Amino acid sequence: MAIITNIQITQTPQITFDEAYGPLPVTIEGIPYDDTTGIIQAEKYVLQIWRNGQMIADLRQSPNASAAAIFDIQNTIQNFVSPSPNNVEEIGFIGVELMNSAKESTPYELRASYEQGGQVPAYPGTTGQWATSNTLLAFGGTKEYYEVPFNATAYIPQLTQTGICTGVLKPAKPFTDLTSYRLGGAITDGKPSWLTSNIRVYDHYVTRDDMTTISYYQMVSGPNPPALAASVDAIMYWQFDANGQPINSGGIPDLVYNVQANGGGPNTTPGQGAGPIYPYRAVTAATGPRNFQDLSGLCTHYYVSTSAYTDSACPTLVSGLTNESMHYVHRFNIIETNCSDFPDYQFSWLNSYGFRDYYSFRKRHDRSVSINRNEFLREAANYNSTNYSVNRFDRGQTVYSQTLQQDYVAFTDYLSDEDAKYLEGLFTSADVKVRFGDAAGNAKYEWTPVVITSTNWKEKTIRTDRLFQYDIRFKQAHNLKSQRG
Repeated sequence: MAIITNIQITQTPQITFDEAYGPLPVTIEGIPYDDTTGIIQAEKYVLQIWRNGQMIADLRQSPNASAAAIFDIQNTIQNFVSPSPNNVEEIGFIGVELMNSAKESTPYELRASYEQGGQVPAYPGTTGQWATSNTLLAFGGTKEYYEVPFNATAYIPQLTQTGICTGVLKPAKPFTDLTSYRLGGAITDGKPSWLTSNIRVYDHYVTRDDMTTISYYQMVSGPNPPALAASVDAIMYWQFDANGQPINSGGIPDLVYNVQANGGGPNTTPGQGAGPIYPYRAVTAATGPRNFQDLSGLCTHYYVSTSAYTDSACPTLVSGLTNESMHYVHRFNIIETNCSDFPDYQFSWLNSYGFRDYYSFRKRHDRSVSINRNEFLREAANYNSTNYSVNRFDRGQTVYSQTLQQDYVAFTDYLSDEDAKYLEGLFTSADVKVRFGDAAGNAKYEWTPVVITSTNWKEKTIRTDRLFQYDIRFKQAHNLKSQRG
């Protein structure tokens, strides 16, 4: 008889990238067995998960009825992803304009073997004793139970090379839950010349004080993408005035090169062509009016796009960069504050991809303080004194401590069906921050962590509700402090 050992990892999460909050199945086969009797010769399969050279999990499982083992590793991976850094909303306004995805993502590798007599073969062992995976990557987003593996195709821009020039075959979707868009051909009030009819444009309506970011996946695909166009090379800002004319002479955009010195990467110099490994698989760009430091006072709207490397001899507005965007375009329409509106409460929340989305509530908002006091009765007189003496102002009932919770209610304007659906993400998000537009001075540009206290979200549509609004209830994540009485 002979013992056959052929450990294989036959199923892994999505190689491109997957989302940590949802099924991440790993299937292992090939446990040792007797080729004559078919009897399995080992007790368990072993799955090890490694991250940056350190083992973060060692999982064991007995073979199932098919002599395989299926592990769901989502609980392990979730421990190594987190929301974006606390200052993400302020990039560009404070510090650099870009941010990599070190917090929002994690790389990991899989090693599979078996346990026999309580022992696991030494790695890498002999042929068939161990199987290993490529380096995998997960973002901290969510996915449906049936998305196995996650389909990442829509988020990867497709590039091609014609002669020496880079072309964009298909732009990709940024990491946002926005769904409402229009095509470039429908825009007539000022746009870049390359913004053609088949390119999606997502509209944002913002004041000059609003702060936003957009996150993009960096790896590229396509039939023959140029070697040096391996990731986003620059973020471009195309400004236009009220007459639809470009702010900058010749329609030249403002731009930020996606290099490590600007907070991005993987490139250290423009056009370097470095492959986007962790922590550079996604990049977050400063996009809001307050984040964008080169915003002109004459600008009424501007477009944000991503640009790939192209040869400097190619006919483009900026040497070495494509005009066309690698990702869908976002347009920021600057609105003036309505005298009937309240100072806005701008929300930032963790979206379904593990990055940030934004929305401003510009109608009525209310603030209250919930007070819970712990009291005790203090004797008015001091019985340790030489005589009994009471003053009128000596206390009896005394506050020992109190909890002061700040509660808020904010209201939207009338909503479209698309905005209403978009706001579902805010109501259900576990990580929310607010910028209080009525705060004094520069405090209105600071972000405060809050907890949503609204306990339900009801889907509303124009068809069923006609004109409708949403109100949201929330509290600050930290209570007010009070000195003991």
